[in-house]
Parts: sequence; structure tokens; C-alpha cells
Amino acid sequence: MELISTPSIITLDKFEDIFRDNYSPLFRYISSITKDQDLAKDVLSDLFLNLWQQREKLQINNIKAYLFRSARNGALKAISGTQTAELSDDTFNIPADSYNPFEKFVAKQSIKIVEELINRLPVARKEMIELRLLGLKNYEIAGIMDISEKKVEYNMREAIEQLSHMVRHSNLDKATVAGGLMMINLILTII
Repeated sequence: MELISTPSIITLDKFEDIFRDNYSPLFRYISSITKDQDLAKDVLSDLFLNLWQQREKLQINNIKAYLFRSARNGALKAISGTQTAELSDDTFNIPADSYNPFEKFVAKQSIKIVEELINRLPVARKEMIELRLLGLKNYEIAGIMDISEKKVEYNMREAIEQLSHMVRHSNLDKATVAGGLMMINLILTII
């Protein structure tokens, strides 16, 4: 774990590195909660301003978990808790050269189905999946959500089971179901 506990550790260069490494995933995460890119930029701006201003007082064990927890709290505060998070449109961005036009269409349809299924999950499990899609590990998700790593592991397993059950018991054609299951497995097992 990265420990930041004294002012000499957060220098301007270190702060720039933290900003550069974390800005994009934090922006996507906050945007998925606020559904407003301008509001997300404001929340992110406040987060980094606060980090810089409080750098001498903060005792941070894991900077990534701290930033995502702060981002989550700031986003929820900004929207006053009236919305739940949804996946952003570019979460499943498919490169143009990966598929021919028909394959790309089928992949997008499967992804849309997976997104709809993920939106049916309980809020906490949905948020865990979103954080996983942003590349966070179980211990980082646990730190952000202020729960144990075992609870994250349990909820991720349950989410996979729920999603698989929903796909199997839907009225979708077999190819779409197979594509959806494959997407779920790819997304959640590459951990």
C-alpha cells in the first residue's frame, strides 16, 4: 500500500503524477453517478483542490481508494442522493478495427443487454461492478465503499450469479444470450 503521511511526500511533482494517473477513471466514475459532465468536472476539481490544500494534514494509506471514496462522496453530495449510478456510454468502448460492421452491431447489442441487466442489480453490487470495470481491485473497492474485502468478493460472486441467472431466464435468442454471458464472464472474471 502507498502511504502518504507527511507534506514532503506530496510534492508538486507527486501531486501531478497522482492527478495524471487518476483523472480519467475518476471522471468516468463521477460522470456515471452525476450523469452530467460539467458537474463531474466540478466535483473532480474540488476533490483535487482539497487534496492539495489538505496535503499536510492527510494520512492516506491507499491513494487510489481515498480518491475514489472522495469522488463517490462528492458526486453523491452534488446530486443530493437523488440518482443512482449508471455505466457511462464509453465503459464498453469497442474499437472500430476489432470487428466488421455486423460483428460490431452484435457486440453492441450484447453490451446493451448486459448494461440493462447490470442496472437491475442492487445498487451496491452495481457500484462494485462499475468500479471493477474501471480497473479497481477488490481491496480498492472495499476501501472506497468502506466494507471488507471478503464482502466485496461475496457480492461480486453473487452479482455474477444474478446476471447469469437473468440472462439464462430471459426471452432473448440463444446467440444474444451467449454473447451476453460471454461479456459478463469477460468483464467480471478478468480480475
